[in-house]
Amino acid sequence: MKTVIRTAEDRNRAVEIVSRLNLDKPQEVEIREWKKNRSVAQNSLLWKWLTVIAAELGESKDEVHERYKEKLLVPILRRDDSDFAAMIGSVNAVHASGMKAEALALKKEIVRLTSTTQMNVHQFTEYLNDIELDARNFGIILPHPEDLHNDALGRRS
Repeated sequence: MKTVIRTAEDRNRAVEIVSRLNLDKPQEVEIREWKKNRSVAQNSLLWKWLTVIAAELGESKDEVHERYKEKLLVPILRRDDSDFAAMIGSVNAVHASGMKAEALALKKEIVRLTSTTQMNVHQFTEYLNDIELDARNFGIILPHPEDLHNDALGRRS
């Protein structure tokens, strides 16, 4: 069970739940600062843009999505998440040991499993800005449905 505690009432309810835990088996409770993940508007704008880029390049939006995950998303998560960076470092060590095919397979699987759901709003904004810049390099001007674009980048309409 996950819950976000915002009020004293929420906290009291969490304490009540913890006090009723069955202690016959060990239990795990994790408390950490809540950070808002990417927004629905950001995700909608991403898929709109991927569809446009795919059409312009003659590819599927899934192919474009996988390429951007490898090129842009993985570096953001590597920079900001020490566990993710350690995983990438392990793949690099496998490659450096001479197991290049194995490292490539691991890299492809990491890219496949990497998701924007792992990003916070700030990271996703950076990702969208990077995609827009890359699209411009191909001469692709992406649409900006104003409400969606402003919401996705955290701007007030």
